[in-house]
Amino acid sequence: MKEAVSQANKVETLPLVDVLTSPEKLIYASPRAQAQVIAEARYFNMLAQLKYVCKEANIWYQLPLRVKQHIQSAEYSFKNQKRQLTIEHAAITEALRDIPCSWVYLKGAAYQMLELPVFYGRLMNDVDILVPEEQLATIELALSEHGWAHKTLTDYDEKFYREWSQEIPPLRHFSRQTELDVHFNILPKRLSQSPEAAFLLQQTQQLSGENKAKTLTPAALLLHSAIHLFYESEYHKGIRDLFDIHLLIKEFGADETFWVQLITIQEQLGSAECTFYALYFSESIYHTEIPKHVKDYYMRHKPNMLVFALTAPAFYYAFTSMYPLHHHTGHHRALSTLYIRGHFKRLPIYKLIPHLIKKSLLKLLPEKKEETMFD
Repeated sequence: MKEAVSQANKVETLPLVDVLTSPEKLIYASPRAQAQVIAEARYFNMLAQLKYVCKEANIWYQLPLRVKQHIQSAEYSFKNQKRQLTIEHAAITEALRDIPCSWVYLKGAAYQMLELPVFYGRLMNDVDILVPEEQLATIELALSEHGWAHKTLTDYDEKFYREWSQEIPPLRHFSRQTELDVHFNILPKRLSQSPEAAFLLQQTQQLSGENKAKTLTPAALLLHSAIHLFYESEYHKGIRDLFDIHLLIKEFGADETFWVQLITIQEQLGSAECTFYALYFSESIYHTEIPKHVKDYYMRHKPNMLVFALTAPAFYYAFTSMYPLHHHTGHHRALSTLYIRGHFKRLPIYKLIPHLIKKSLLKLLPEKKEETMFD
């Protein structure tokens, strides 16, 4: 009897990751489970992406009206963001007009500028660009003259950005309140495994109809996404970032040239462990199709048995269970593992310990409002 009552009171759940891999589950789910999927997708800023996912699976017109209405409401936000990106692109073009260099859109801005079908509905948090380091001071000045100013930072964070980061402190436009991150590399410049920025700037393609604006090539887009994701220390949006990797492979992976270029660039760029993790979890969670010879190549870069045994469960948790409804007893252990790993990858030990102590002390001062790099 007790078991029957327990089963009756059990709340039906349908994780978003299950819908991303098997969209038809959304049709047959209960109204409660459908509402939970909508809430989770909205939490991760992925609700508008469900329209592409469901249309690709030929189930869009089978969804209940209330479900489609929520997704279409999020789609309006995506379309508005695309219009805003057009405005930002024009403003950046004007600001950098007289500077003799190109700039490269990264991550979400790149996906929107390229108008890749698989990324329809994919929202971005800010605009990221990559520029030559030797032009950084000139570019920073030009942007400040056109309305961008640095967000408020503590003196410590300002110094930390300038000396240890791969970007200048974040910028915000004074009237539009849009955010712009200006990178000169994809990893902190003092890391021994930081790639040659000049080489990265060669792995680019010019945007149609543009003279100076570019994006990374398809293979470099994937490598940058992998490195960005697996050098993180916090994974609040891990499900979306891993889905990005799956979508990039879905878009470009049918072309063998893509895989040849991926491995060729990887040999120069380094950080192949990140790509191993990216392909491993994309295949494990999203059933991404990856050629055997590519998997064989990256198996050579798999972490040792102990490291993999510690990190793999934590990553799997981060990519499937970060929504509060799905938290379980391993939540804090998984997040702590990834937090420590991420910090050790980004900072040498002699800098990491005083940095963490300093950040802990700053958190004790509630009157200090700051933007933080690794928090």
